[in-house]
Amino acid sequence: MRNNVGRLDAAIRWTLAAVFFAVAIMFRDVTVVTFGSALVALVLAGTAATRSCPLYAVLGLRTDHAEDGPQKGEGHAH
Repeated sequence: MRNNVGRLDAAIRWTLAAVFFAVAIMFRDVTVVTFGSALVALVLAGTAATRSCPLYAVLGLRTDHAEDGPQKGEGHAH
């Protein structure tokens, strides 16, 4: 799958993953909250690490436009 998550988006996902992991640890006595938070954290960390989000792909979204560089035919004077 092609990268569709930009650097800022990935950094935000890493931060949110850490927050959700902390919530899972803090509420370890509440099973639903623990597993739910841990699952969300794993998904966020996974999409941040691979810089690819399947939901973005389905919706046609990308946050890495600035990292594309010049597109074919752009930036060249003929």
